[in-house]
Amino acid sequence: MVQKHVKISKLVKAFDFEVVYSGIDNLERKILLPTVHRVGAELTGFLVPGDELNKQLHVLGSEEMRYVDSLTSIDRKKRLKNYFSYNFPCIVVACEEEIHPDFIKYAVEHNKPLLTTKNKSAAIIRKLKYYLQRKLSPEIRLEGYTLIEISGVGVLISGYEDARIGTALELIERGNKYITDENLIVKKIGTGTLLGENGFDKSSTNTHFFIWSGSENIDITNNYGIVSTRNSKEINLFINLEKWDKKKFYDRLGIDRVYETFLGVDIPKLSIPVRKGRNLATIIETAAINERLKQIGLNSSEYFLEETKKLIAYNKSMNKGDKMKMKNLTVKQIVEEFDLKVVTGEDLLETTYVKKTTLHNPALALSGFYEVFHEIGAESVQLFSQGELNFLNSLDAQVRNENLGNFFNFDFPAMIIADAEEIQPCFIQLSREKNKIMLLSDKSSTQLTADLNQFLEKKFAQKITMHGVFVEMFGFGVLLTGKSGIGKSETALELIHRGHRLITDDKVTFYEDPSGIAVGKADKIPYFMELRGIGIIDIKALYGLGSVRKEKRLDAIIELKELKNDDYLTKKTSNGVEVEVLGHVVNHAELYISSGRNAATMIETTIMNLIAKKYGYDPKKAYKGRIRHAEFT
Repeated sequence: MVQKHVKISKLVKAFDFEVVYSGIDNLERKILLPTVHRVGAELTGFLVPGDELNKQLHVLGSEEMRYVDSLTSIDRKKRLKNYFSYNFPCIVVACEEEIHPDFIKYAVEHNKPLLTTKNKSAAIIRKLKYYLQRKLSPEIRLEGYTLIEISGVGVLISGYEDARIGTALELIERGNKYITDENLIVKKIGTGTLLGENGFDKSSTNTHFFIWSGSENIDITNNYGIVSTRNSKEINLFINLEKWDKKKFYDRLGIDRVYETFLGVDIPKLSIPVRKGRNLATIIETAAINERLKQIGLNSSEYFLEETKKLIAYNKSMNKGDKMKMKNLTVKQIVEEFDLKVVTGEDLLETTYVKKTTLHNPALALSGFYEVFHEIGAESVQLFSQGELNFLNSLDAQVRNENLGNFFNFDFPAMIIADAEEIQPCFIQLSREKNKIMLLSDKSSTQLTADLNQFLEKKFAQKITMHGVFVEMFGFGVLLTGKSGIGKSETALELIHRGHRLITDDKVTFYEDPSGIAVGKADKIPYFMELRGIGIIDIKALYGLGSVRKEKRLDAIIELKELKNDDYLTKKTSNGVEVEVLGHVVNHAELYISSGRNAATMIETTIMNLIAKKYGYDPKKAYKGRIRHAEFT
């Protein structure tokens, strides 16, 4: 095997070096190592044993040259003689000062090519290292691989050829940069770093980039412009496309990293299954951005797993031995939701639970009338306004203390005082003695009553959980359902890519809103999605805050089904069907997934059709009307 090399003459041309001494044919010497040695200790007389320095390109700068000049004549000649005894191929002096005559003398005597440049030594060393790594690094040539830059991430794609080429074209259409799918050269340019290059000569702008598709080459440069291509890119992610295997387990968490090794470098690897209804371009773009997040330390899978563990532990502690804690609404949650100030009972906030949706105004109880209080209000949150406080102030001190004492004997969870001007110290003291929770709010009692009622009704509303992906499209809340593996998450991902928004994935909790509608909300760990082959992804981190929302009214359910044959145009999609969710009627439709249908487009069309009907336009009636009109004209 012929060893790769760089001739010194190539360096002179590439870096515009000035040749101080070349000798006879010395510029045709070969540099074999992609490393550069910064001369230093050798000039002090310390000679490093071994053969490594004999093979490297040597560089010294202004500091070293001044050191040589500072030596006595005897020391300088002795040390230079020893230094030049090394059999290195060439030396570059990077400084603006004159090279010491003795240095030139010994270079000539030992037949060492001597080059110089005005560039600083640190800068020229960096450039030389990069140049030599590119030229001398170990390399392999790959066929059947496509390299594309996606959002700054170099993605190497292999596997299922038809899917690979078709996906590459769609990725290029979306504005990603194409390197090559033929004659791909992969180089190791550093520890843990691989560079992928187009192996064809691209030195001229007239040389076009091509991608092989079927029986012809598609001219990428001509069709998409020169901005859609680049000559090389560091490889950050390897994706293998494979035909869907129902028996195979595809990673849905993404916790365990899998790697593919090229030239001794491990590259993160994803195996993505190809099947009907999956938009691979969207999935691969998402995988690239997700890999970019991991590189900066944001691992969505690990974060999701840790938060899930915390949630499981919390739920266990909340439900342990107490059936009344099923709703898990603590006073602390109300304090945080409404930014209330805690006056007394701070240590009871996390262990005291609200069990009633109603609020109670304790005016009559404070007057000493308790005959119905224990039936309708004793277990509710007690809401005080300035009126109740004024009433207490009007009472005789003995009567007030007696009435408050009786009131505090009831087991209500907390009392909230709204927009109070002043609270009597005896009221606070008695609350503390009776171990009660007293809270303050800046809101008026009317506003606080309305807000608290709505909050409690939502918390204690009837709820159901449904499997699917809940998204917002054109202002409508749409639940995508279907059997496992049909492509719900992948379809939702493409909808998000088109500008629609995610509420939640996998399990959706619906409750009956006080206004009388079914509302779906995000889970306690919101905005994450599972994708086969990639694992857990964070939609908010990948696509931004505009791609998610907390909750949404349920307007339609679309069930995705698999079409067994390819003649999908003869299969009607069922529309006009309605189902009930929490007693509310919701539109329902079925969509059949096949290789010829883009599921996201079909869903968008279905929802737009539904919106049209809601506002009084029926396409079927309009079409029949036009047919009848055409028959009579």
